[in-house]
Amino acid sequence: MSDYQTLIHTVDVPDNGSVALEMEGVNLLVCNSGGEFVVVENRCSHQDQPLEGGRIRNGYIFCPIHGMRYKLVDGEAVGQLTRVPIKVFDTRVEDGFVQARLLA
Repeated sequence: MSDYQTLIHTVDVPDNGSVALEMEGVNLLVCNSGGEFVVVENRCSHQDQPLEGGRIRNGYIFCPIHGMRYKLVDGEAVGQLTRVPIKVFDTRVEDGFVQARLLA
């Protein structure tokens, strides 16, 4: 049995955009960075604000509040406001759907 959860159809996530949703009590953000899909926790580690609505460019997401930047590949914080990474979930695309492993 797979421990991946199906989250959303790929066509429902705009290119260089994101869609927020909740699954198993976790606020998630499904990101599409140039056709690469990544699922992160929808929470900026700087001031605990949602990343939803943040700009996605070249493998990074920018917090819409203060512009804090995070690498989507591993959640690394880039900038001076925080060094605390965001949580990135193991993500895959199967049959046109974005799936993520939500359990640690």
